[in-house]
Amino acid sequence: MTTPNSLPQTAPAVIIGGGIIGVSTLYHLAKKGVEGAVLLERKQLASGTTWHAAGIVGQLRESSAQTELSKYTARLFTELEIETGQATGYKQNGTLHLALSDIRAEQLRRNHDHAARMKIDSRLLTGEEINDLWPLVDTSDVHCGFLVPSNGQVNPLDVTQALAKGAKARGCKIFENTKAIRILTRDGKVVGVDTDQGVIATEKVLLAAGMWSLRFAAEHGVTVPLHAAEHFYILTEAIPDLPRTLPGLVVLEERLYTKEDAGKLLIGGFEARGKAWGRDGIPESFEFDELPFDMEHVEPVLEKFFTRFPALETMGIQTFFNGPESFTPDGRPYIGPAPEMPGLFIAAGMNSNGILNSGGVGLTMANWMTEGQPARGVASMLAARAHPFQKNKAYNAERVTEAIGLHWGLHWPGRQIETARGVRRVPLHDRLLSAGALMAERIGWEVPMYFDAANPVWPERASLGWQDWSVRVKEECIAARDQAVLIDQSMYGKLLVQGPGAVAALNHVSGAELDVAVGTSVYTQFLNEKGGIEADVTITRISSEQFMVVTGHPSQIRDQAHIRAHADPAWRFEIFDATSAYGLLTIHGPQSRAILQTLSEDNLSNEAFPFGAAREIDLAFARVWAIRRSFLGELGYELLVSSEFTAHLYDEIMRVGAAHGLRHAGMFALGACRLEKAFRHLGHDIGEEDTPYETGLGFAVKLSKANFVGRETLARQKATYGTATPHRTVSMMVEGASAETGPYLIHNEPVFKNDALVGHVTSGGWGWRVNAMVGLASLHNEGGVTKDWLEEAGFHVQIAGRLYPIRVQLGAFYDPAGAIMRG
Repeated sequence: MTTPNSLPQTAPAVIIGGGIIGVSTLYHLAKKGVEGAVLLERKQLASGTTWHAAGIVGQLRESSAQTELSKYTARLFTELEIETGQATGYKQNGTLHLALSDIRAEQLRRNHDHAARMKIDSRLLTGEEINDLWPLVDTSDVHCGFLVPSNGQVNPLDVTQALAKGAKARGCKIFENTKAIRILTRDGKVVGVDTDQGVIATEKVLLAAGMWSLRFAAEHGVTVPLHAAEHFYILTEAIPDLPRTLPGLVVLEERLYTKEDAGKLLIGGFEARGKAWGRDGIPESFEFDELPFDMEHVEPVLEKFFTRFPALETMGIQTFFNGPESFTPDGRPYIGPAPEMPGLFIAAGMNSNGILNSGGVGLTMANWMTEGQPARGVASMLAARAHPFQKNKAYNAERVTEAIGLHWGLHWPGRQIETARGVRRVPLHDRLLSAGALMAERIGWEVPMYFDAANPVWPERASLGWQDWSVRVKEECIAARDQAVLIDQSMYGKLLVQGPGAVAALNHVSGAELDVAVGTSVYTQFLNEKGGIEADVTITRISSEQFMVVTGHPSQIRDQAHIRAHADPAWRFEIFDATSAYGLLTIHGPQSRAILQTLSEDNLSNEAFPFGAAREIDLAFARVWAIRRSFLGELGYELLVSSEFTAHLYDEIMRVGAAHGLRHAGMFALGACRLEKAFRHLGHDIGEEDTPYETGLGFAVKLSKANFVGRETLARQKATYGTATPHRTVSMMVEGASAETGPYLIHNEPVFKNDALVGHVTSGGWGWRVNAMVGLASLHNEGGVTKDWLEEAGFHVQIAGRLYPIRVQLGAFYDPAGAIMRG
């Protein structure tokens, strides 16, 4: 490697961290022609976590964009050895998943459907076929198998060296035994990196320091929530006649995985509750270190090893290994720009998926650092989703003990986090619990999902369809339709944008016109340069120079960063994060107006207070900003009230509402109702790669206003296609489905017209007001997704291997004209 005394004084980009993610990014920067980019590694390349990774390379991921990136990684590994001459140890043995239950079997059938849509060859196997392929495994209790032949495995050390060789061949530089001490800034922006060998001037830095990232970032005021956990595996002695082509094997329900390793079996597991490591920091001397093997802790997992692989009882174990890997609180990586420090990028917290993420993440980060945006949407992995409190070391150490198990355990809708709970509570938390709220955790918030005072215990039964709470959610949805419901959405982000330049700043990133009269609420999207959707918000003008932006709770930090990143320095405005300063109570249903009118002398009639209006009104003894909107599609109001008045207002609404049939509702009911109304959800139905015209939100775009981010792209799209774009989000309904027996829409289910694949489901579930399985789907038709095309026969959705006829239409199935919420 390059010697320390040749450290350059300047570089176009500096990468901190020599694991496979950092080296892959350097390689991809080099391929993009960024000559002279520098990578700094405190010890030797791959000496942290990369060197002891299992090296399993899978491709199917939770979204289309992420799957494409994983497919790219697999392709890269097949080409890298040819390009560099450096062996990588990559071989496409495939991956075989086993199902031990009906729910896991259904998940694998759904994965099979998803794989076909993504053009990844896969097969469902019987027990006999599994035994033919994997004779050492006990299949007596196996329901089915799922094989992806093009998956593979790689030698992590070798592939890291191959990436490094490719980067250096194109003029990039690697400095081992060179420690980054601090990122240097001027006016808050990156200007360089101070190292123990000198200073490098640069305006772009990537922090890819793995388990070191939390503390290093926190020293700079940057949030990268993750923590190291101990990870155990064993390596058998050589097994005679073990095929070198044996597929990797995954038994998710037993938390096991195994792969062939030079004539031996490497067998690992992810226990339900793991062990945090490095609570007091990582030793300065750490380099290719192993941790003590805790036999007592791992024994329950080892017992499953030997039961699942009976032949192991007669084989010797050559190695008992334990090494650290970092995990994040929500199980997804952190990548992208750091919102706190312009010029700093993050790529860390790979959750034991660093090898299979490496090619796609490296490519993504190189695009971001050179072009200002990624080539593919990565919203669920954005670094900007992290919240400042997540720098807390104790929080991350507590959560990682469960995160390691969440990584490899069985997942289903409603599965709940148990660690680091009760961190963030809305002002009404105790009152909601007393009313029977069942809480879920979202970025530390305790969020009411449904209410059941008679049984206030979260169900543990795993299901992809009918849930133990379904009856309660039905009652809440019907109450919203027939009487009224109150939902506490105080955890939603509230951003006060104020100053003489506030309207210019918001108009620049928004598709809609924000220069509106005071007391007007506007629904809009924040856009990127490609016209894609970065945020989905409502903005209320509360004075000539003040705007209140209400956004989803995951977007509280991200949306602020997006506004600032696109603002002209000459605009004078500030953003105050008012999330904790205000409660947000929303009331929906035909009785909502009568309930509020009982508490207010202000005129709440439809003539005086129409849909979309916002007023500061008296409610009980409080002053409240009332916004005439409803994400449930009913007559409704969003009530923005100072936190200290929230309990009083709640008590009064519930007191008066009792005579009108008012009841509590949670997020499950909100989600079911919004599907019936075809209201889009950011992250599921819309994202950075989708434009408003493609998602049916073109009504929220005003091309006639002054230049705004993404306008040129949207103008071209509108001129070319009008509203009949080739890609379009539509409503769908499964014919003949039932709430109890399904089939259930979730996401990623393929949609066909006759025999042609035309799209996929983005989100779905049971609609209690229309009594049907409904969802949203992204469809494609070269001639345009038009009303006439959708009304043609032949549309089907594929769910767990079976085709079901569906109805598809542009508008919602519940109150498509919107007369109810405007009444």
